[in-house]
Amino acid sequence: MTEDNNNNEYFDNLQDAQKLAKHSVKVKQKERNIRKQRKKLNRLKTFLRIIIFLLLSYLVYEFVTLPQWYLRPDAFSKPDGHTVEVINNKIVSTNLVYAALKDVKVRKIPIFLMSIKPIKKELFKIPVFKYIYVRRYGFPARIEIIVRERVPSAVIKTNLKDKPVAFVSTDGVMVTNRNYMALADIPSALKILVKNPDFKKDWTVERVNHIEKIVKAVEAYSSEKVHYIDMRNPNDVFVRIDTTSIRLGVLDNTVFERIKRIYTILPQIDDVEGQIKYIDLSWDKVNYIKLKQETK
Repeated sequence: MTEDNNNNEYFDNLQDAQKLAKHSVKVKQKERNIRKQRKKLNRLKTFLRIIIFLLLSYLVYEFVTLPQWYLRPDAFSKPDGHTVEVINNKIVSTNLVYAALKDVKVRKIPIFLMSIKPIKKELFKIPVFKYIYVRRYGFPARIEIIVRERVPSAVIKTNLKDKPVAFVSTDGVMVTNRNYMALADIPSALKILVKNPDFKKDWTVERVNHIEKIVKAVEAYSSEKVHYIDMRNPNDVFVRIDTTSIRLGVLDNTVFERIKRIYTILPQIDDVEGQIKYIDLSWDKVNYIKLKQETK
């Protein structure tokens, strides 16, 4: 009896083992199938990624190579006023700006990759420009040049009604190129009248600064604005203020002391209004009012 029971138990265990083995085989098969499906899915994903990448690359290439991204090859040699626009220039004409850029080469690259250094290099050769900003735009490709010009503090002229022959800026730069003088004669700039100026020897920024100090002294002691200083005869200098002219004579080391006497003599011109020619301060310790007609 015991032997039969043992045999039965043995066969039961054997059947259980066979069932477990069949189950394990089925699980392994399922796992292999899942791995195969995952591999196929991963291959498909990789393939789709490659296709999408190639498609996006093609679209980006087509977008970048659109003609609206490229500046016209003759944008600088044949400016039209729209492709290359100049803004905020008052002294230097737009035509002169275009003339300075006519030799700038346009490379066959999208405008956002285009270097602005050659543009600035050419424009900074114009001494009137203090700052230059260059903006690039696409669709259509164009360039916007924003300039900041030097402000004239004094203009040098040979005649009051003529255009300046030079000017000195507020930051101490002298500009003598007559191409830039048409609009340099601004109301706030001091007018200095001279005769045959030599900008290599006689006229320097330092000399103009000294004259500006003399003019400021005249304005301080007269409480009036100086319209111009006439130095066409350097030994007989005149300054024009609102009410009259002032004769300073030679601008020697006594000129500032002589200018101090303006406030004492200026009130006297009310007595001879309409007859005064100028106030004479050319003498060291003598000053008088010069009338249009000599009177005693």
